[in-house]
Amino acid sequence: MNSMHLAVLKCSNFCMLPYPCFFAKLPHGRCAAMTSKHEASMWPGLTLLALPLAGGVLRRLLGEADDQSVMSLIHIYFRYRRTDFTDFMRSHREALKKGHETGDFVPGVINYYTLMSELITLASGPFWHFVPMFRHMTRMESHHQFHHTLTKYLGAVKEDKVLEIGCGYGEMGRQVAKISGADVTGLTMADAEIVGANARIKAAGLEDRCRMVQGNYHKTNLEAGSFTKVFGIYTLKYSSDLYAVFGEAARLLKSGGSFLSYEILITDKYNPKDALQRSYVENISHSTCMPSLWPAQALRDAAKKAGLVAAVEEDIGTVPNTRPWYSCFTMTGVYYFLACPLLLPLVKLAETLRILPPAFADWFESMLMHPPLDFVRAGRAGIISGTVVMTWKKP
Repeated sequence: MNSMHLAVLKCSNFCMLPYPCFFAKLPHGRCAAMTSKHEASMWPGLTLLALPLAGGVLRRLLGEADDQSVMSLIHIYFRYRRTDFTDFMRSHREALKKGHETGDFVPGVINYYTLMSELITLASGPFWHFVPMFRHMTRMESHHQFHHTLTKYLGAVKEDKVLEIGCGYGEMGRQVAKISGADVTGLTMADAEIVGANARIKAAGLEDRCRMVQGNYHKTNLEAGSFTKVFGIYTLKYSSDLYAVFGEAARLLKSGGSFLSYEILITDKYNPKDALQRSYVENISHSTCMPSLWPAQALRDAAKKAGLVAAVEEDIGTVPNTRPWYSCFTMTGVYYFLACPLLLPLVKLAETLRILPPAFADWFESMLMHPPLDFVRAGRAGIISGTVVMTWKKP
C-alpha cells in the first residue's frame, strides 16, 4: 500500500478526519499507538486554532457592544446591575405625571437622561437618532453619511454662527463644526451632558469652534440675532409648546438665517382611535418622559406664527437603496431578541431570585423593550417617520 494513501482517523465519537498517513508502512500495533499519541497532541493545537473562529462567530451573532445589538444588552446588565432602579422608576413616573398635569416635561427629561444618556451611548455609540440606513453601509457608516447630509441641508459654512438646541452631548454640532468649519454652540439642560460634551470637544480638538451652554431652548438668555443657523435633532419631541420653541429660534436668528428640524413625527396614517397604534405612540413618549409626538402640521403652524418661511420638507429615509429607518434594530437582531415572549418572564424570574436588582424588570420593560419594539412596529405600520428634515428661513 502506498505510504501517502489517506488514512481515516476517528475523532471522538462523531468526527472522521482524513489526512495523508506516513504511518501506513509501520506494523499495525505500532501504527495505532503512534496514531493515538498523534491525536492526543493534535487536539490542543486544533482547539487553539478554533477559538478565534468560535469567537468571531459569537461576535457575529451577538454584535458589537455599541451597535444596538444583543451584546449591548449584555453589556448593560453588567454595567447597571447595582443601580437603584426602584428610586429611578418612581421619580420617572412622578415626573411624567407632573408633565401631563402642568405641560412641563423638562424635569422628567433631565431625570431620564441622568441615567439613560450614558446607557444609550454605551449601547448605541455617540449617535442616538435614526438615519437613512443605506444597504451597502453599516449603521455607523450610515450615520457618518448623515452628518454630511445634515450639514448640506443646514447650509453651514465656515463663516456661520450655529446653535444646536437640545443637543445632549453635542455630537451633531461637533460633526457640523468638523465638516463645515462653522462656529457651533450647543445648548442642553442636563449637567451630566455639559460635562460629557466639554470632554468630547476637548478630545476632538474642537475647542476653538465648539462650546456648550446650559439652558432651556424654550427661553434662553442668549443674545437676539446672534446666530445664522439654528438646528435641533430629535429635539422638538420633548417640547409641549412648539410656539415657544419656534418663537425663540426666530428671535435668536439673524435676518436671512435658517432653522432646521430633524424629527420623529407621527404621519397622516396615524389613527388615535386605534388602540394598538395609540399604544405604540404612547409607549414611545412615556418611556422617555416626553409629551405626545407631533404631526408635521404642528411644526408648520408654529413656524408660520413665528414669522419663519418654509424652505424644505423632505423625508430623507425614502431615498433609493436604503433600508427602513428602524432597521437599526432589526438588522442587528436586537428587535427579535426583545420581542421574544420568554424574555420578560425570565428577567422577572431572575429578579425574584435576586440575580437582578429590585425593579430591574420594570425598568427593562419600560425603557429597554420600549420604545425599540414600538419604533419598529409603528414604523412598519407607517404611522411614524424618523427621518423628516424641515427647514425655514427668517426673512
